[in-house]
Amino acid sequence: MNKHYLDAVDMLKIAAQHAYCAEYLLKQNAEIHLDENYSIDALLPITSLMHLAFELTLKACLLHEHRQLRQYKNLLELVELNSHLGLSKEELKLITTLSRQQAFRKGTDYMLWENRQQLHAFCEQIMRLYAHLPELMPLELQIDYQ
Repeated sequence: MNKHYLDAVDMLKIAAQHAYCAEYLLKQNAEIHLDENYSIDALLPITSLMHLAFELTLKACLLHEHRQLRQYKNLLELVELNSHLGLSKEELKLITTLSRQQAFRKGTDYMLWENRQQLHAFCEQIMRLYAHLPELMPLELQIDYQ
């Protein structure tokens, strides 16, 4: 088995696939219907998919700038390393919240939402931010350029 290192464009394609899956789930009211009587809430999987999409996108930006990729501790560290993208305070707050939403992976929960509707609205905001992110990236990484 040969190890192959991805380039920035490949990473962006994988990130987009995750975001498309999250968008599809969100359009289905964030529910997966297994049969007539049983469905699964997909809001947490949506946040996981989007967390990975942001992570891969930000790593692709670093790779494009010929900066060394190493194992970063968290999404916020990647955001800090990509400060040249010029994310607004509101956008940074959304990414911080997304990072906290993923705390369950470490066995903790910040209890960020009072109800499902708040989490659903947050997922929609994250999707809009992800759609805006390519506008901030270098031209060479934008899909229309490739």
